[in-house]
Amino acid sequence: MTPKFVLVTDSGMLKPTLFTAWGVLRHLSGEGELHFWGDRLSEEAWRMVDRLSRVNPKVEVKKLKLSAADFDGAKGVGDHISVATMGRLHIPSKLSGRVLYLDGDIRVTGDLRPLFLAPMGGKPVGAVRDFVVSRTCVKRTLDKPKYAARTNEIRELMLREDVSEYFNAGVLLLDADVIRRTPDLSARMGDVVRASCWPLGDQDHLNNIFVGNVHLLNPAWNSSWSRAAEQRSFAKALGGGSQETESLPTAVVHFHGPKKPWKIRRNNFWRRPTRAAIAYRMEMRSYGRSFPELAF
Repeated sequence: MTPKFVLVTDSGMLKPTLFTAWGVLRHLSGEGELHFWGDRLSEEAWRMVDRLSRVNPKVEVKKLKLSAADFDGAKGVGDHISVATMGRLHIPSKLSGRVLYLDGDIRVTGDLRPLFLAPMGGKPVGAVRDFVVSRTCVKRTLDKPKYAARTNEIRELMLREDVSEYFNAGVLLLDADVIRRTPDLSARMGDVVRASCWPLGDQDHLNNIFVGNVHLLNPAWNSSWSRAAEQRSFAKALGGGSQETESLPTAVVHFHGPKKPWKIRRNNFWRRPTRAAIAYRMEMRSYGRSFPELAF
């Protein structure tokens, strides 16, 4: 099985997404395909993508210019989730086999090949439980004033009271063949207009479409600001199985949310998210030395 990766970006997130691609390329063992999809990128931006190709000659870098039709009627969410993220909804219609989608605010710290070999139990999607939702479930604060409105939104979109399996869509392992074999599922997934109607856009959309049909992955594959151990403790408390809760080295650190490690400096060194942000910035400097024209 040839690992396939998809990253999607517009000009606003181009350089951080290239940094994520660099992490994939330098850690991946063996052959692979990296599909870099762009929304209205300049020719210079595409040349930047080409410059990364030499990082790992065993991985074929394939470029795709997404069209206006791919986003017709779509809209972003707030200031930090752009329309370009909707591009991931088209993965099953454009690629086959298992495909790993990664957001552009990610630091890859390990080889992602083992994820493609993990059993998915016939499920079309593999994803990690959302950190905040899991924490509120475990701490039983779902209906506290701070979280109640969002809890009700998630219950509505999942059509159930138990929202503990709500997942973060920044890392998605998709079985494109399984999705296409299910009548209308690929078309429903690719409905960017419908996806735009949810409070958190396509993340809510994906949770609505695949509710009860998701293989829950180990947090090592989508560690929230380097808090995988805490996430595993949540998963265990919520009844997660051995594959989800076993201790694994973190391979993906995800800096989700409006604050990003390349924009802010956190002051409390003893907090794990602070140390994760510092590690990101240190690796940025190494990346900048190798690719000064791609530094950010």
